Amino acid sequence: MPFTTLSRGALWSLLLTFLLFGTVQADAVTEVERILDDIRQDQPVPRLDYLHPVAPMNTGCALFEGRYGAVTLQVETHPDSPRVASLLLRIPGPDQTRALLPTVSHVLGAPHRQDRRQSAYGWDWPEYRTASLHYVPGGSSAPGQTIVSLFYR
Repeated sequence: MPFTTLSRGALWSLLLTFLLFGTVQADAVTEVERILDDIRQDQPVPRLDYLHPVAPMNTGCALFEGRYGAVTLQVETHPDSPRVASLLLRIPGPDQTRALLPTVSHVLGAPHRQDRRQSAYGWDWPEYRTASLHYVPGGSSAPGQTIVSLFYR
């Protein structure tokens, strides 16, 4: 009887873990979708509750940082312009590139290059535009991060 109880407990724990991981992935996908819908390259930086101005890194540019759910984001403008030049999203935790690829591809189109084994997808366009979706593994004390970036080079 104790083995049956232990097995049921282990099964419930495993099921809960899978459900929680699926919920976290679904939330990140929804959050990234919202951010990419709210903030568009070459459009003025929108006024959003989750985006706040910070000290700029580059001369003549404005820099904004924020957090939307689990996603940390950074937005920089073109020099002397209110228009978005770059957008950087960081999602801590396990690799979510495959879950996010359909959402990012909906905005950017199909990737121009990909390495599924390395969890890396990239886009390049004329006029120095580039984008990527990739995973950066964590160290012994830090979690990994899934990164979405759109920027001028």
